[in-house]
Amino acid sequence: MLHLFLLVALTLGTSAAAYAQGVPKVSTQKWRPKDGIYVVPGPNFATRCGDQAEAYVELAENSIGGNEYGCTIHKMTDPAPGLMKLEATCDDAQTEKSKKELILLKRIDDSTFLWSHIVRGANKDGVKFAYCPEDAQQTYRETEARSKAEAEQNAAAEKSRQKQ
Repeated sequence: MLHLFLLVALTLGTSAAAYAQGVPKVSTQKWRPKDGIYVVPGPNFATRCGDQAEAYVELAENSIGGNEYGCTIHKMTDPAPGLMKLEATCDDAQTEKSKKELILLKRIDDSTFLWSHIVRGANKDGVKFAYCPEDAQQTYRETEARSKAEAEQNAAAEKSRQKQ
């Protein structure tokens, strides 16, 4: 009888272990869009990426925005897998006003996401954005680096003038 009990216990233990090995592990890694420039997918995608990106994501810099619209991110949360909620202060170049916003980024695939806003508790329709090709990303990075260097030089020159 003891042999039968041990045989059943070993069989159950082996099948449970085999079953557990077949179950895919759930990733605890949070989804993040790639830093870089994005445009709405469609005709002339690569050309539009090279001409003027319609959106940018710079999570390392706590920044996100579009053509004449830039946001400083204050808080990032992950309410569900593949979904980011950003609390940000956004500046609109056209209205010259700043306002606090809640932005949702929902993962569609590795290079595409849906960007929407929460206004008064309601989720407004989103816009689908796709990551631009690497040549456009490289041009963007180079342009951003030059702009940052120029801004630093201008700030240093202004500080020097104020000391005189």
